[in-house]
Amino acid sequence: MSQFQYVCGECGFRTSWTTESQGAQWQESHYAHRHPGIPPGGTVRVRERGRSGGGGGCLGLVGVLFLVLLAASTCRGMTRAAPEQAGVVWVVGH
Repeated sequence: MSQFQYVCGECGFRTSWTTESQGAQWQESHYAHRHPGIPPGGTVRVRERGRSGGGGGCLGLVGVLFLVLLAASTCRGMTRAAPEQAGVVWVVGH
């Protein structure tokens, strides 16, 4: 889910990060009180939830890498434990 921040085009006022509808209401209220007669303008900033922590993507990558290494070590251990087929002779071409 995204969060939105509205920035006033007249004075630089910024809303806090909130929902789109709540931010738009704050922007309209700000313009009505501080800039009467001017239609609301400025910019809207959007951020994706989960990106503000600064490590969520890296944590997922480390988890996947761990699982790949775990699978590789398990497969390697299985090939070592396979019994050898001593005494089996294959005759080809008779």
